[in-house]
Amino acid sequence: MRIAVDSLGDNPVELEEDIPALTWNINSLDVKFIGNIHLNCKFTKISREIIVEITVDSVREIVCARCLRQVEKTQRQNFKRDYNIDSLKEFLDIDSDVREEMLLDFPMKVLCRPDCKGICFGCGADLNSESCRCGSRGGK
Repeated sequence: MRIAVDSLGDNPVELEEDIPALTWNINSLDVKFIGNIHLNCKFTKISREIIVEITVDSVREIVCARCLRQVEKTQRQNFKRDYNIDSLKEFLDIDSDVREEMLLDFPMKVLCRPDCKGICFGCGADLNSESCRCGSRGGK
């Protein structure tokens, strides 16, 4: 998303945009962004600064850290960025900052659900949907 710096006046400007997730190339081995990334941004000019309040809605297909199932998770992130007008040219483009924030805010361990039981380390049974077949400690 980008906005002309000289279009910002005394009143805040709100913009929304849907960006196809594939165009941002931010997928990893265990996280795939699907559909559109929805941006809702409020640009406020205060003196020589532009404050941007950003809400990002995305849908991610993740691999659960415990049971290894792929699940879809909807995530909303809210953050602010500020930019010095003197360091900008004609346009303020926030895409790279939004991508960075989305990746940095991602949890280290993602679960399909809070009470995920995982898989038995002995027989590999998904303990969310079946019982342990080997009786090992991992199935109890």
